[in-house]
Amino acid sequence: MVSQILTDPKIKPESHVLENVLGKHYKKFTEFVNKIKDKNLVLEWNYYNDGKSWLGKVLNKKKNICWLSVWDTGFKLTFYFTEKNISGIYELEIDDEIKDMVKNTKAIGKLLPIMILIKNTKRINDGIKILEYKMQLK
Repeated sequence: MVSQILTDPKIKPESHVLENVLGKHYKKFTEFVNKIKDKNLVLEWNYYNDGKSWLGKVLNKKKNICWLSVWDTGFKLTFYFTEKNISGIYELEIDDEIKDMVKNTKAIGKLLPIMILIKNTKRINDGIKILEYKMQLK
């Protein structure tokens, strides 16, 4: 369940708010943010009325690489791929659990989602590898 703090459009997801919501997971969040900054990517927060919550977009210039959602159990990255380019995921050196998830993913329209709960440094690194793969796609 998402924390009530991130469902209030008046309370922006600033550092102290995110630290409060994420608790012990905040360190992993800052590690991820530092890694995307090193790649000249930007995390942009927006409040979305349809989902009644704040979501982060990881952007490479204007291209949306993935979505970031914050939960009281940690944070999730959600990537969307087309059927044509999702197969490249199998060639990445990432956890087999993620590759199995890809095999079982159901399309949303024409896109196939990959949702990763960031629970440790290994998962952060897997997320970065997927992010790098998505960045090089046209």
